[in-house]
Order: sequence, then C-alpha cells, then structure tokens
Amino acid sequence: MSNPTIKIGTRGSKLALYQAFLVQEELQKHYPDTTFIIEIIKTKGDQILDVALSKIGDKGLFTKEMETALFNGDIDMAVHSLKDLPTRFPEGAKLGAVLKRGDIRDALISLDGRKVKDLTSKDVIATSSLRRKAQLLRINPDFKIIEIRGNVNTRIRKMQEGYCDVMVMAGAGLQRLEMGEYISELFDPELMIPACSQGAIAVEIRENDPATEELVSKINHTESFAATEAERTFLGTLEGGCQIPVGSYTKIEGDKFKITGFISSIDGSKFLRESAEGPLSDAVYLSAKLAKSLYNQGGAQILSEIRTETLANPQAVLTLKDKVIISTRALEASDTLPEIIKSSGAKLLSLPMIEIIPSPLDTQMTEDLNNLDSFDWIFFTSKNGVVNFFKQLIDYKGNTTLPKNLKIAVIGLKTGLELEYYGYAPTFISEENTGEELLNRFEAKYNPENLKILLSLGNLADNTLENRLSVRNTTRRINVYQTGKPAQADQAIIEQIKNDSYDLIVFTSPSTFNNFCSFYDYSLIGKLKMASIGSVTTKAIQKAGFEPLFTARKSNAEGIRDAINEFYQI
Repeated sequence: MSNPTIKIGTRGSKLALYQAFLVQEELQKHYPDTTFIIEIIKTKGDQILDVALSKIGDKGLFTKEMETALFNGDIDMAVHSLKDLPTRFPEGAKLGAVLKRGDIRDALISLDGRKVKDLTSKDVIATSSLRRKAQLLRINPDFKIIEIRGNVNTRIRKMQEGYCDVMVMAGAGLQRLEMGEYISELFDPELMIPACSQGAIAVEIRENDPATEELVSKINHTESFAATEAERTFLGTLEGGCQIPVGSYTKIEGDKFKITGFISSIDGSKFLRESAEGPLSDAVYLSAKLAKSLYNQGGAQILSEIRTETLANPQAVLTLKDKVIISTRALEASDTLPEIIKSSGAKLLSLPMIEIIPSPLDTQMTEDLNNLDSFDWIFFTSKNGVVNFFKQLIDYKGNTTLPKNLKIAVIGLKTGLELEYYGYAPTFISEENTGEELLNRFEAKYNPENLKILLSLGNLADNTLENRLSVRNTTRRINVYQTGKPAQADQAIIEQIKNDSYDLIVFTSPSTFNNFCSFYDYSLIGKLKMASIGSVTTKAIQKAGFEPLFTARKSNAEGIRDAINEFYQI
C-alpha cells in the first residue's frame, strides 16, 4: 500500500502531546513515506481533576479509553507515560516499544530555589503521589503534605497563587516541556526512590498486529525496555498501583543489572527497602524475587493495612438514591454529568438530543489559525469550543502551540479546566453562564478598545459576543464545531418517559429541548418532569409554552446536581 496512514492515540495534555509528537517524529525518520497523525483521546483520569488519584481508581484511569480506541481500530497505537500503564495489559494489547528513557528522578519545584534541606514543618508541600508522600515523611515526619492534581502548568500556577510552598513531581515532565527552570533540586534516587518506569515513554499496540509491531520496533530502545520491564515486574509482583507507596529503580552497566525497591506505609513509619543484582539476562527474575522478599519481610502486612484502610473509607452520601434521571446531553467522553449524578446514587439514563461534530476546515478558519499571533484575545464559551479548537489546530498545524501574546477569556470554571488540560491558563474567567454576563464583567475590567479578538464557537451560538465586541474592536468568529440533531432517539427510554417511570429529565441547552420535542408526542410535553441547566435553556422551554420544575443556578454538572438535591429538599 502506498502512502499508508497510521493513527497515534494520546491524551491531550501538553506533556502527552509532546510525547506523542516525539513518537511521531521518531517513526517519521524511519518511514518517510508513511503519514503519522495524532488522535486525542480523553480519559477518565483527565476528567476528574479535583479528587486524589488514590481515591478514584488505579493506573487504568489514564489508559482505558485509549485501549478501547485501539481495539476498535480508531487508532493503530497509543502513546503513554509508561508509569501510567497497568502492569498487566488487557487481553489483545501489548507493549510495542519504549523510547530512550528520560530522567528517572523526582524533582523539587520551588519559586525561590530552596532545596529539601531548607524545608521545615511550616512549609506546605504538594504532590499527587503516595509514594512521594511516604518518602518525604521519612525525611521529616513533621512535613505538611497536601494533594495536588492537574497538568504541569496548572500545578505551577497553583503554587504561584499560594496553594503550596513547594511541589514534588517527575523531573522528566518538566524537562520535556522546557520548564526546567522551576526545578530547584533533583532527588538522588537513593533518597527518593522513583516510580517504576518513571521517565519512560511507551507505545502500546494490539497483539497479532505484526505490521504495527514491526513499525514501532525501529524506535524501541533496548536498554530502556529491559530496565522498565524489570521495574514493572517488581511492581506487578506486589500488585502495586497509585494507591500503594511502592517504587524501584534499576542500573544497567554492560551485562550487569541492579534493582532497588521499597514498600512503605502511607505515613512512612513502616519502610522496607532492599536491592538485588546479577546478570542482565536474569533481570526479570531478580526483580520478581526482590518483590517477594520484601513481601515476606513485612510487605504483606503493610499492603493489607493500606487496602483495609482504603476499603474502610466512608462512601459518599447517596443523596439521590433510587432516583431515575434522564440526561439529554451529547454523548462525550469529557462529560462529567453522568459520573456526578451516579455518584449521588441516582440511575442516570442517557438520551442524547444533540450531536457535536468538528466543523470542516474552511478558508477563513485556516487563515485565522495561521495568523493567531495577530490576535490580542481569543474567547471560549464552552468546553466544546476548547476541545474542537485544539483539534482543528492539531489537524491544520500539527501542534497545540499558541502565541505567547494571545490572551484567553472563557465562560465557566470547567471551560477553564479544559483549557488548562492543553497547557494554557485563562487570562479571564467569567463564572457566570451567558455571553452577556461574560461581556459585562470583561468590559468592566478591561474596557476593550481597538483590539483584535477571535471567537471560537459552535454553529448555533448567538451573535451576542460578536455584536457587542465589534462596536469598538475587530472580531473574527470561527465555528469550530457543529451541533446537530441525532438521527434517532432511544425508543425504550421514550416509552419509559411516557409510562412515567422516571423522576426527572434534564435539558442542557435549547437544542436538547427543541430536538426532544420532535421525537416526543407534543401533546404530552406539558406533563414532563423537566429540569433546566440554566436561564437560556429555560427561556427556550418557556417560549414553547412550558415551564421546568426548576432551573439550576449554575449551568454545569455540579449545578444540576445541587439543584436536584435542593428540589428534593435533601
């Protein structure tokens, strides 16, 4: 086949994209006649940014959606940070290659150049890792350690805003993003044992796919593959993961191999550490043997205590237990509404009344994407606007780089978080939910005049932003996505509504309500138990002559949950 196209799957964070582009670049060197394209896939771990990793799951949080795409044939390979991959691949998948490994060490991040020896119990140290927490408490049991989530840029911004004094994270990520100036110290692995496979970039492929296996074999770094395979064996033998303070690191010199590993309680009070060495050919065996030795020396009790403590943690109060809630939102991986509603105990049924698809690249869009440095501001009014803007940018330019002078305004904290997922912090956030409210606050703060502003919107967005901003500024609008009506509706759920076997149907935009009316007996609309996500949606319902039971004060998933709880007086 001439000029074949290979799809590389990745998460959409700036670091993940760096890694995917690196794989793309390395493959292109070996296969100049092959087209390698990047496909962004959002994972559950990317959606839940305000809960500690140890409380929401294991390493599969960042991989399952990509593996689904791999098995469905939507991508040909998936690029991961190897430390995020479970030690056992799902049936049908395998590790195809490991690139030459980066720095394995953890880094201390500070704004004033302080080292670990300079820290006291008064300093607030942020980390997302129980492994790091346990070892920091070994250094000083009085350290105050807090949880932090988000990508590298988000974490640094939080530190700059006073959330913490210093942070600890993987050094390789900062180095790859050319943010090494924030590193005040790289921990000696003897002091802070790294995560198994830290610093390594992995390429996951399908089993029984010899063509792709042959492709990626050209970029596999043999020594890195051997070292990480040994460390993953150590971790897998202990059945460790995000919730367990376990780590290891290896040294390979010629045909000689050494691995050092540890198991610890979360507070660092119980700490087991040991090393094993021998010929490189026995690396996997030595690593498994080391893990079993630590397990038998007391590791079993440590792991049991940690898991018992995890299971004993109280579950969230199920405020909506047994309620049947119907959501009309589009089916999207980034939608947090299902998880939020289900976590409150409700049964959530999905009846999508809109479909979101990227707009085709047209002449105006390519012109604007090519001249982003000519704009002063870009406005995003929704998560979809952010997601599809960056998809268009990747498709057209092959990267997600924005000019440093470009300021960004967004509606809603979730839109801001979506932006930060791609490595950018908004300059201005309106916590209100309409374009008019955004403009009122924006104009009060900046008094914009003679600016060039780009609006990244959907095809159904009204002209409020464009009309008002154009009075004293130059605006350009690009519709980066289109909202359409689904071809059909789930008739089983429609019948369930007609039979009154539900508690609420939530309309999340004017389009979801209007499209629903075309699938449902209009004479029965007045009997619906409707909830509205916000004032704009409520106006559309009222325009049709109906009234929702209530309207959420905040137009997001949390706002709907809170409004439902209030409605039921919970």
